[in-house]
Amino acid sequence: MELVSKMKKTFSPRPKREAKEKLNIYTISQLFNQLVNFQQLIKSMYEFIGHGQLIKVDVIMDCIRMVIDQMMQSIMYDRHDFELQLNRIKEELDKLHVRCADIKIKSLYPRLIKMDLVINSPPKELTLLSIQTILESIMNEPLRLIVEKTKGKQTKIKVYSSNLFKIDHAVSYVGKDGNKISGDSYMYENFSNGQTFIAISDGMGNGEAAHKESSEALKILKCLLSFNIPVKTAIQTLQQLRQHSNTEERFFSLDICMIDRERQRAMFYKNGATPTFLVRDHQIELINLAQLPVGVMVDQVVDHVTLNLEDNDILIMCSDGIIEQYGNIEQLKQTILYQVDKTPKVLAKSLLQLTVNKNKGKIKDDMMVLVVQYRRQSIVQAQYAS
Repeated sequence: MELVSKMKKTFSPRPKREAKEKLNIYTISQLFNQLVNFQQLIKSMYEFIGHGQLIKVDVIMDCIRMVIDQMMQSIMYDRHDFELQLNRIKEELDKLHVRCADIKIKSLYPRLIKMDLVINSPPKELTLLSIQTILESIMNEPLRLIVEKTKGKQTKIKVYSSNLFKIDHAVSYVGKDGNKISGDSYMYENFSNGQTFIAISDGMGNGEAAHKESSEALKILKCLLSFNIPVKTAIQTLQQLRQHSNTEERFFSLDICMIDRERQRAMFYKNGATPTFLVRDHQIELINLAQLPVGVMVDQVVDHVTLNLEDNDILIMCSDGIIEQYGNIEQLKQTILYQVDKTPKVLAKSLLQLTVNKNKGKIKDDMMVLVVQYRRQSIVQAQYAS
């Protein structure tokens, strides 16, 4: 009954009639995506805890309650923001005498703006630039407009965020003894709230069991973060799930980089993880944090390090299988500097191959290298689709 009551409050009062249909489509679409994530969360928790294992019910219920609360708050925010922006866009376009037949807003998150405008006549170049100026003023960020012809006299204008920065990434890995199954897992996910989730997890031991443990842990984190749950809370939830599950004592590492694309900064969370290498202006800085692996202490305080990102920054994350092949960290830093001018894909492959070659091809542990490059893009003006 409590959930039903929350949902009733969420969808009332009713919006104006002219926005009602679009608003409901938008809200239901968001809700559907959240429910899919919720289903994945339950499945991953089941796999993570273990088939037939026992766990304290309150741990599961606290997690579910937290997710539902965040889901309801997210829908309420999206609904309110959608209606305000929709009305403001219509008012400003009316001042230009631009008759808008339809507006479909798909995303309003900063740096992730996405909408379609359908107007009743082809816009002149000056009018198109005026529309771009108005939308950029409302959204408070540079936008890219692409004009597409439709049947009849109507014209569709696609509106996107003209992101100032782009994130490129690549990963390369190999299992112990060249095994295709590795206990190291990784995750890269762009969330609709402007956050990018990048992570490596090293499961205890090697092989199938370690792979399942690390991969399911990252899936749970991804699902929790998709509901706008803070990283700190998500990690603590994972710690509780591991600590209270009725399995043998096991633990795993977490190496997380959360990039805020709007504020152009990165936050690093490390539980039993190796340092991250920041390459900037051909200099290397180590980003390190001394925290125990997940599963060792349930009440461990979760800490993080914040970094302001700059153009052409390169972040290199790797598992301990890479670090342990070098006599000291300085050798690995020199190896990185010799390869740093390559693309992320080539750089990741080169670092892995060079590390394997150091031990004459013997692979004593799982190895993984994840390379992230953060670079500036030029702003694109309004244009006509070819």
